[in-house]
Amino acid sequence: MAASSYAGNKILDLLLRGVAFSAPSRVWISLHTADPALTGANEVSLVAWPAYARQDPAGGEAAATGFSPADAKTTRNALWIAFPAIDGASPVTVTHFAIWDAATAGNCLLVGVLKLPITYLPTDEAVILADALDITVT
Repeated sequence: MAASSYAGNKILDLLLRGVAFSAPSRVWISLHTADPALTGANEVSLVAWPAYARQDPAGGEAAATGFSPADAKTTRNALWIAFPAIDGASPVTVTHFAIWDAATAGNCLLVGVLKLPITYLPTDEAVILADALDITVT
């Protein structure tokens, strides 16, 4: 999993220059139809999936419940992450995910590739099972 340009700069400034930054109080998961690069590009479009919205991995509970405690530079999502059913006219293929500091707009923090692309058909429910997002800092 790669740190976004925003997060990478914040981490470097913190560790090497002592410039503090505020960690987000909550994060959101987005789905992407192609590589988001280091900026969060290619997020699912509302044209293809009108009901799509980024999801809170903690499901509205305390933010810390969304991910397992980090160990050996790795964490995983602790809960299922359910997205609204696909309500567009065509299938949507998701290849990547990202973690953001806001439900809309905001700063992309981390980006990752799914183990396999997933094609959702209209009316399918998009669910990420617990422990399915492997987030490792390299």
